[in-house]
Amino acid sequence: MFYSDRGSRLRRLWLFFKASLRSRSAPITLRTIANQTLVRGRIVTAVRCARVRSSGQGVKAILSSLALLATSSAAAQQPGALEAAVQTTILTNPEVRARFQEFQAKLEGEHAARGALLPQVSAQGWTGHEWRGSNSDTSAHQWDRNGYRLELRQLLFDGYFTANNIKQLGFEKLADYYSLMVTVDSLALEAATAYTDARRYREMEQLAKENYAIHRGVMAQLRERQDSGVGRGVDLEQAKGRLALAQTNLMTESNNLNDVIQRYRRIVGEFPLTDLAPAPDVSVWLPQDPRDFGPTLRTSAAVLSKQALVQAAKAGLAAAKGRNAPTVEFKASTGVDREQPGANYRNIQNSQVQLVLSYNLFDGGADSARIRQTAALTYSAQDVRDHTCRAQQQDLSITWNSIARLHAQMPFLRDHELAISKVRVAYNQQFQIGQRSLLDLLDTENELFDARRALLSAEYDLLQAQFRWLALAGRILPALGLAAPQSDQPEEADELRLPEDIVRACLTPVPDTSNLAPIVIEYGHGLEPPVISLGDGPPTSGSRP
Repeated sequence: MFYSDRGSRLRRLWLFFKASLRSRSAPITLRTIANQTLVRGRIVTAVRCARVRSSGQGVKAILSSLALLATSSAAAQQPGALEAAVQTTILTNPEVRARFQEFQAKLEGEHAARGALLPQVSAQGWTGHEWRGSNSDTSAHQWDRNGYRLELRQLLFDGYFTANNIKQLGFEKLADYYSLMVTVDSLALEAATAYTDARRYREMEQLAKENYAIHRGVMAQLRERQDSGVGRGVDLEQAKGRLALAQTNLMTESNNLNDVIQRYRRIVGEFPLTDLAPAPDVSVWLPQDPRDFGPTLRTSAAVLSKQALVQAAKAGLAAAKGRNAPTVEFKASTGVDREQPGANYRNIQNSQVQLVLSYNLFDGGADSARIRQTAALTYSAQDVRDHTCRAQQQDLSITWNSIARLHAQMPFLRDHELAISKVRVAYNQQFQIGQRSLLDLLDTENELFDARRALLSAEYDLLQAQFRWLALAGRILPALGLAAPQSDQPEEADELRLPEDIVRACLTPVPDTSNLAPIVIEYGHGLEPPVISLGDGPPTSGSRP
């Protein structure tokens, strides 16, 4: 399928979004994307992004970066991998498509506004019959009145209203582009979270199944001992209660898995495979010992989107002020009109060339009110940008705190799980020689079950916190081996200026997590930890109850 570049406003090319989602090993340039017409059964075309330069040199059209191209990356060849799930989400999720259509609507709105700078050509033709009455000097006449008229109009000056209006629409388009990037990162995070939760709760369910099987085995042994007359009834009843609790734990984990599968289906568009590969290690993409998150805030799509709206509002204010200036147009027309009866007036060509100046002297105060309105919108856009910057700083800091906390907890959770595993082995050995009961074994199994659940949850929580930070920083796609489209932004991005004082106002140092350091108690040489005595006498150091 081929579309001509000429008349692009009439032959709009639909672009199915992929945000340059491609392997870094196989980069796709904008020209390559533009030349693609059919990729894996999908029509891939180019969207033209354009703007008006302030120098008045005309319109420069560029190809947008928001193009979708199915690639032959390694992730696409492994359907059970996280990268493939994220790619599928971005390709098929309706929210991404809706955001893209909003972006394209702004793009076409900019094209429509740009048409005011181009010559306007109109044609008129008419046919009819005219009657003219008589007076003392002339008699009545009637005749067929046929004619046509061609007119050309070219705007020369309008107080820069049109140019600023196009600039405003261009920045609004850029804001929608960054909003689209935020949506992509957000959905990539949701897909990664759903993927890792599917793996998490499958493992949780397996732990619950193993725990339930152990309780059933102990229950069978206690029932056997009860039937043989060597067991106690109270032990059997206690085992029944614990078996019921193990059953409810299994049902809870199975239900959590069912919920996650449905969430995965909603986000990715398909059910998770039975065998999901482990998520890749993305810790290398996190900053190492940063002083603050300034570089991240300066490139944050969420903040840049609001800054684009600020500059759009300022352009809107300049456009509103342009209403107070006169409008100058060049007009040229030609045509034939039989305005008078008689053969002498038939087929007379009438042509005109005019320079027309229009000046609105009074419009009831509407222009002044519009200036005040756009000024208020400018202040509002600035406040929203400042709020977004603060919120982004907060989210980055809180997520960083979570990463630091989980990193600090992981060694202790592993030690706890390892210690309880050793205790279980020791209790089993002691049970074989009659020093431990079956209920003691159940106690150990329950504690080991809780320790493994805590360790498993912490591992996935840490991974999800890393994904969350990378999504906030706009790095989640590169971290997953998918190329981000920031290098192919609309051309208005070159004029985007985020004030440094705004960044400094919302910037704070990286959170101090020194209070997460483990507590270490050191005793002097020859001293032992104090032990509380259960007797009547005072506690003595090193004594045992």
